[in-house]
Amino acid sequence: MAPREKGSRPTASARHFKHREIELAEGGKLLLNGDGSISQVDAAGETVGKWATGDAEWSSHAIRFGLQAQADTVAPHGRRVAEPRPRA
Repeated sequence: MAPREKGSRPTASARHFKHREIELAEGGKLLLNGDGSISQVDAAGETVGKWATGDAEWSSHAIRFGLQAQADTVAPHGRRVAEPRPRA
């Protein structure tokens, strides 16, 4: 893995998720993959559905893992310089 430059930050797509599985009552599992995608597999192990983090339905499945969809944030531009305080 290449070292990051000083002051650089990873992008939102660089976020990693811990792989987790939830057993479903009707048989099968709901899987949270390391890239954030969610897969549903039936009792035979066949993939029934798959949702990426950008999909509209992703958040309805992610809530089972305790995750919530969040809007992308943008770093502020320029420096913020405080007004000088008046001397007393």
